[in-house]
Amino acid sequence: MPAVELARATTHWLIDRFDADQTAWVQRRSRLAAPCAADFARFGVLPYETTEVHGNLVTTAGLSRLTSLLIAGGGQAITNTSARIGVGNATSPAAAVGDTNLSASAGSANRWFQIMDASYPQVSAGVLTLKATLGTADGNFAWNEFGIDIGTPTVASGATVNATLFNHKTSIAQGTKVAGQTWAATATCTFS
Repeated sequence: MPAVELARATTHWLIDRFDADQTAWVQRRSRLAAPCAADFARFGVLPYETTEVHGNLVTTAGLSRLTSLLIAGGGQAITNTSARIGVGNATSPAAAVGDTNLSASAGSANRWFQIMDASYPQVSAGVLTLKATLGTADGNFAWNEFGIDIGTPTVASGATVNATLFNHKTSIAQGTKVAGQTWAATATCTFS
């Protein structure tokens, strides 16, 4: 039987949730208006809940970007100043390889793309880790889908997708983030 080589990309999503009291306490202690996940850890504040979601779909645009970068064909790499984690409230349709955007309706009441926390993304042995902390005023809706987008440096947080939606995961039912809470989303992408 001939040898067959397969390549695959999978993403493991981790969502850490900090309630309004935890957020207010860290804000007071750190004197930061918008503390990130590392600030909660620095003060020993554990999330009140952590959930995991396995899997995703690398989009055609994401795969094209990845293969173009492999041959030095151009395109923006995933960096701290070009990548964001997006969340949305859409419950359908299912993710498809041709997706170029989250499925949620336009506007910050339905979708949000958050810039990377300091020192992210990180890479080690074929594993890419991205992390973004959504503060008290951002992403306050039901979290039903994720995606990573790539734009031109320096991107800002906002409700509109950048040039490339790298991957997409739908039907995740992570609950509803409300004003005052801080949620941190970590995406660990493994290429094998």
